[in-house]
Amino acid sequence: MIRQIGLVILSMAVLCVGCKTISVSTINVNLDPSDHSVKTVAVMRFDDKLIQDEAVKGLIMKTISNPDAGEMLADMMTDELHRWGKYRILSRSEVKNTIKTSDAKEEELVKFKDYAALGKMLNVDAVVIGKVYKFGLSNMTVYARGNVSFTAECIDTNKGKMLWSMETNESAPYKDEVDLAIKVVSDAVEKLKKETE
Repeated sequence: MIRQIGLVILSMAVLCVGCKTISVSTINVNLDPSDHSVKTVAVMRFDDKLIQDEAVKGLIMKTISNPDAGEMLADMMTDELHRWGKYRILSRSEVKNTIKTSDAKEEELVKFKDYAALGKMLNVDAVVIGKVYKFGLSNMTVYARGNVSFTAECIDTNKGKMLWSMETNESAPYKDEVDLAIKVVSDAVEKLKKETE
């Protein structure tokens, strides 16, 4: 009986602690207000190698990482930047098709950080590159939590300088990681918009 009461109390404590939304978001802007040379931007596939190596982890609380996190976050970022309207944003299909016709690989172009080559190939003034740290769902029988963590940087392809960066880390109970990511990306771009006004 005491053991059962102890388990109930422990379960309640885990649920109460787990119900909090954990959110950290940082936006850094290095824009020169007089510089209006960046007009066209392409969002590259986010690097998700860190989470690919740990598809499922944990015994009691299982965390399942989304297998296509890099592409999904790039799509979400493309949509949100397009909605902002500050730049002309290449669609992800335009980016992929252009790179494919050039017989190159998107992951390698980003890995080698040859921003000038990316700028010429895609005919853009800046590229957004990102790295995924978490993009998955943690769950037990009675509890689930979405987790999203990534960084993104916008790099001027002509000067090689960073125009802005964002770092987000959010976790929310009973939320699918994709829905959570859509909210996180939207909030981050909204915050970026305010910082650049």
